Amino acid sequence: MHVGLLDWASEIDMRKLTLAEITLIGTYTYTTTDLRAAVAALAAGAFGDLAWVEERPLAEGAAAFRDLHEGHSAAAKIILRP
Repeated sequence: MHVGLLDWASEIDMRKLTLAEITLIGTYTYTTTDLRAAVAALAAGAFGDLAWVEERPLAEGAAAFRDLHEGHSAAAKIILRP
């Protein structure tokens, strides 16, 4: 899983992988078990108020990026749902 885009390339060009929608699974210190536990905790509300996250339909993706870039969104993160 890779989230976000970097401005620079590394030995693995994460930007190219992300834009080409290539599946990549890797880990630094966490395991699949850790990821599942984090997702379960998120679903259970263990992280408290997530008002800083907004959800929008995938079709509104361009507008979401524009709103974030122009400062027209109160959210720090926008999740696009298919």
